[in-house]
Amino acid sequence: MSVAEHLGIRTSEYDRQILTFIPHYADILEAAAGALDALGRPARTLLDLGTGTGALAGRCVKRLKGARVIGIDSDPKMLAMAAKRLGRALTPVVGAFESTLFPACDVVSASFSLHHIPSPETKRDVFARAFAALRPGGMLVDADCMQNGDPRLQARDHEEWRRHLAVTHGRAGARKFLQAWAGEDTYFTLEQESALLRESGFAVDVAWRRGGFAVLAATKPRRRARR
Repeated sequence: MSVAEHLGIRTSEYDRQILTFIPHYADILEAAAGALDALGRPARTLLDLGTGTGALAGRCVKRLKGARVIGIDSDPKMLAMAAKRLGRALTPVVGAFESTLFPACDVVSASFSLHHIPSPETKRDVFARAFAALRPGGMLVDADCMQNGDPRLQARDHEEWRRHLAVTHGRAGARKFLQAWAGEDTYFTLEQESALLRESGFAVDVAWRRGGFAVLAATKPRRRARR
């Protein structure tokens, strides 16, 4: 199933409709790109997981002048839209990022794609492969729904999300979307997501958080200098 089919929209509508689906969407992407200000090395190559229309990758390359983007996505139609946004900077790769080979890179980015990974073991494997692909000092930027651990805070954040959806899609539409996504997506807590990154070798910082959404900036340590 393509991302557009997953959301029940046409591919051409994605950039407009995603704003109605995800609270603070533009702020999240800006925060994810802004996390690259702490990047510990020059960046020549950005590996984008679940590229979609290239909305995050486009923001990142504005900060990483001259960087090329390797965009992995299972949906060729979405990659075609990303190519319109990124032009010659994009090398599109049609495939599932859970199994596609990760080339050497300086940044790995992902926005609202990693929640399609259903198990902690598979997500840990993706993070481990990203860590191996990154050059020392490189960074993984992870922007997604990351729940609070407390059930009461989860309920509060769920209600905020429902209200956001209802503005455009009505109460019934909001309920339908949330029920469908709950059955198809897997949302880890912020603590779980951070722990999986640390287990893979990353140093993890919370670059942005609001309600049930967060941006994690995970850095691969530099090699120790030889004495």
